[in-house]
Amino acid sequence: MKKRIQINGMHCAGCVNSVEKALSKVDKVKSANVQLTTESAEIEVEDDDFPFEEIREAVENAGYEVEEPKSDSVTFQIGGMHCTGCSSAVEKAIKKQDGVVNANVNLAAEKAFVDFDSSQISTDQIKESIENAGYEVIDEQKKKPIS
Repeated sequence: MKKRIQINGMHCAGCVNSVEKALSKVDKVKSANVQLTTESAEIEVEDDDFPFEEIREAVENAGYEVEEPKSDSVTFQIGGMHCTGCSSAVEKAIKKQDGVVNANVNLAAEKAFVDFDSSQISTDQIKESIENAGYEVIDEQKKKPIS
């Protein structure tokens, strides 16, 4: 899984190197590509559990600030799920999308609850990932942004 985080306080290539070095020491981080021009880092982790707090702590200990991700929430009514394997497949398809902060699929309610960074992914892209996994999006309800 890859996610992008915003980092404040970097001014030079030395800052970039410091942040990359700090991120490389975080468990589960496979790679980190830090960009000075966008003041961001694209971080790839080993599994679907993104260790945001550990990453934030590593960056702050290196002397920089991680911006809190701004996220929106959406709930999708999903058709075609019949078992826990189905709900797991939908959840996995959603979570592997860049920009998805969290996803929880409830089989009994036939709903997917998704928190996402609207600057990285749209609800249409999330909907497409559900449909590409073989399920139908029946309805969508967007919630107000979390900040």
